[in-house]
Amino acid sequence: MVEKHGKTASHPIPKWARAALEMPSGSQYIDVDGCRVHYLVWGDPDLPPLMLVHGNAAHAEWWRFIAPLLANQYHVLAIDLGGMGDSSHCGRYERERYAEQVMAVLDAASPGRPPFIVGHSMGGFVTIMAGAAHGDRIAGIIVVDSPIEAPDRHSPPYAVQVKTPGDIYANRAEALRRFRLVPQQQVGCQFYLDHIAYHSVVETAGGWRWKFDPAAVGHPRPTEFTEALLHMRCNAALFIGEQSERVDDEARAYMRRSFGGCIPIIELANCRHHVMLDEPLALAAAIRTQLSNWSLNDTDSRNGA
Repeated sequence: MVEKHGKTASHPIPKWARAALEMPSGSQYIDVDGCRVHYLVWGDPDLPPLMLVHGNAAHAEWWRFIAPLLANQYHVLAIDLGGMGDSSHCGRYERERYAEQVMAVLDAASPGRPPFIVGHSMGGFVTIMAGAAHGDRIAGIIVVDSPIEAPDRHSPPYAVQVKTPGDIYANRAEALRRFRLVPQQQVGCQFYLDHIAYHSVVETAGGWRWKFDPAAVGHPRPTEFTEALLHMRCNAALFIGEQSERVDDEARAYMRRSFGGCIPIIELANCRHHVMLDEPLALAAAIRTQLSNWSLNDTDSRNGA
């Protein structure tokens, strides 16, 4: 999630990240129930599909340095959810609708192929909803640092504060000086933060504005996901940032009590909530490992092992 404050600067990009940045990708649009939905794509469309879903007020570019690391094994897609990134401000922002946007993009890009879906933060909740509604045609879901809480606990969600929907800045640099993460944290990869900030604004009449629609950012969301995960009809795994403020100790303990015997729960070392900004290589490796384990188990099951 992002908010308008603080500043960013240009930082050196390491060799592996520059190679990822230079990997060819495509940019596509699809109409989903009256919303023009944008998505990015990497890799061979004949490979198994893998969808990456961003968090609140974010966009597909949050996955720019992760997707290429997965594209040698998967046909990787990253969506801009409605009202965010380069998708249209359609005014219809129910999280269940977001789940249908995810499935519509997958159906258009890789029809008939069971996909994997990875979602971060709010995108993790969208991923759970997609799995709950369409688990019989999904290969597996990974939920990254999305706090699953007890039904009787309703922690207020972190909010992205916008003074007015019409906030306009004179130039891109002024807007970027006001960019910050929500929840705030230090990051391990400043170049990654620079990239995300740069792609979070768009030129408009009179200056520059944030890409997201404030109505989309503040839309109410479901808060109870335990039963959906316990009855998931596809593979599921939960990733948690070891130092995450978003998944606090109470949520962490509840998740281990509720899912420890049936769903893998993996803590990512040296990671806060925005895990891709701390340890992108470790996140990509963890995703690859989890997906490979599922694929191996499915092969063993077909072979009668």
